[in-house]
Amino acid sequence: MPTKLNALILGATGLCGSALLKYTEQSGLINKVFTITRRPIESDKTAQQIVEKDNSKWISHFPTDKIDILMTGLATTKKAAGGAQQQYYIDHDLNIDFAKKAKENGCSTFVVVSSAGASADSRFFYLKMKGEIERDLKAIDFDHLIILRPGPLLGERQENLKGFGNSTFTTLGNWVYRSRLQALVGHPVFGDEVGQVGVHLALKALKDKSSEKVQIVESNEILCIAAELNQHIASTN
Repeated sequence: MPTKLNALILGATGLCGSALLKYTEQSGLINKVFTITRRPIESDKTAQQIVEKDNSKWISHFPTDKIDILMTGLATTKKAAGGAQQQYYIDHDLNIDFAKKAKENGCSTFVVVSSAGASADSRFFYLKMKGEIERDLKAIDFDHLIILRPGPLLGERQENLKGFGNSTFTTLGNWVYRSRLQALVGHPVFGDEVGQVGVHLALKALKDKSSEKVQIVESNEILCIAAELNQHIASTN
């Protein structure tokens, strides 16, 4: 693994993106962390915060430093975006534009928060969009592509976004979280666990050159890996 790694995190004000930022900073293995957001992040550790309200200008702020890992939890809802077309632009187009730029600049590892049930062939707009993001990321051909597919996301959101996987699913998810009934609602998982696992797998992929080129990590696997990581942390403290 290179001794000086740089990471760029998108969506760092969101539920999963903020966790990706948190665990990247805590890893102690990243030399510089960059974020691009619409509003400032409350974090004393973030080395480089790029704040730009107009997300159509974000790509022009791509760091000049070589980025080794790009991790994204960038996503929105149809309501918050102002319609399906704008949601697709944020969720799909921005993520793909950044992936292409990162690849051109020598980035080897890309982590994306997708969704359980993602499929480019889905008849549901949200799941089809997520599937198309996965499809187009695979075509960019990173050395390591890690696709996280969480089920209903649990945790306190900085913004009150009501969309797929939230509201009713979240309420049910809290009731059955890590219980024998969790599979009935798609293995609910905390955004913090998604971020923890994403960072762990990214660093592991860089260290282990024999790791799979494309890793698709379903929600039940995210839960298992997070439990193992936390058990290890507890045993060493």
